[in-house]
Amino acid sequence: MRPEIKRALHSIPIGASSPLRACRNVGTDPLVVAEARGQYLHDVDGTRYVDFMYGFGPLILGHAPEAVSSAIARQAAAGTLFGTYCMQEIELAERITATAGHLEQLRFVCSGTEAVMSTLRLARAFTGRTRVLRFNGGYHGHFDLVQNKDESRMRDAGLDPAAMRSNLYAEYNDAASVERAFAEHPGEIAAVVVEPVACNMSLVLPEDGFLADLRRICDREGALLVFDEVITGFRLTYGPASNLLGTTPDLTAFGKIVGGGTPVGAFGGRRDVMRLLDEERVLQGGTLAGNPLTMAAGLATLDVLAEHGFYEELERKGALLEAAVERHRAEHGLDFQFIRTGSIFAFIFVPRAAQVRRKADVAAQAQSPYTTLYAGMRKGGYHLAPDIEEPMYVSAVTPDETLEDFAARAVALLATDPDTPRVSAA
Repeated sequence: MRPEIKRALHSIPIGASSPLRACRNVGTDPLVVAEARGQYLHDVDGTRYVDFMYGFGPLILGHAPEAVSSAIARQAAAGTLFGTYCMQEIELAERITATAGHLEQLRFVCSGTEAVMSTLRLARAFTGRTRVLRFNGGYHGHFDLVQNKDESRMRDAGLDPAAMRSNLYAEYNDAASVERAFAEHPGEIAAVVVEPVACNMSLVLPEDGFLADLRRICDREGALLVFDEVITGFRLTYGPASNLLGTTPDLTAFGKIVGGGTPVGAFGGRRDVMRLLDEERVLQGGTLAGNPLTMAAGLATLDVLAEHGFYEELERKGALLEAAVERHRAEHGLDFQFIRTGSIFAFIFVPRAAQVRRKADVAAQAQSPYTTLYAGMRKGGYHLAPDIEEPMYVSAVTPDETLEDFAARAVALLATDPDTPRVSAA
């Protein structure tokens, strides 16, 4: 074990401030990174890795982009925290709210967890109800109301069973399961919270009509529809992914990209709901919320994202990667699924004919192929998601040759694992 890892384990539980960084789910030691530029991470020994994680999604422009780094440096010299109104906060809020009609007002926090937590508090206050409906396999942060543990494990995990009983569960891409939940708990559900594209059970795309069904049910039942776009916000288009998906939520939670690689969260939506904050009926606050350093990084990032053709080029890169993976998969006679939307992608090790529409479908895959993939790619100088159910990302600085090389190496490695699904010889 590296001495840096031993030091980390002595001072920090699990050695890191977020558990997946410890790489326990892929059975290897974690990386200890000294610096990062462009598409590369450099560890403390100077070994270089091509990154396909990009900080779990925020770094759509790659590591340390000049425009963002310069904006942070300028703002640091002018002050990092004012504790007052600041122009950077006002401008970034205006930029984000301008991207979608339902975003009439917006407030900043310091993480995606805080953003989702705040939307649900607003929904409960607005409706006068307490229950929240969410989807098996979804992840919305680490606060009590959105944990997945069964009641027998709640107390051991420090969770309040009484609060957790406010949770109701449905199946992603299954509107009938949502209908059943409302029928069983009439007048009790304050909100339905969902990732419009499910990015925390590998990558599961919404089926046609599913999100529209959620909108219809919420309207009929008087519940609010909350989209968790901590990952998808500004990743698939300039603004929330709901602009592409054709369904408008009442509230949206943002994070990751809108902070340009600094700690951030944001939530916004209908003015009649957000006014509960204006009236101080609902409490939300934070010392560092909307701080000028984060706001400057966000503004610099959005400047680049707003450039003509940015998302078209990112889609081209994603499509190139998908085509390369599929070409090599066919050459090796393998039968796994490569799921992609825009610049987000994931491998799911079930046959292509199998449905992948909910958590149980993803959970049916074998772990071994991904462990083989992670270990082999890391040895070959690539940094992948340290968990089989985390998606990966293409950035604006990922060159075509990297995408082609990644696809060839990845599929060749998967061909060495006996648990990777094969095309039948029929």
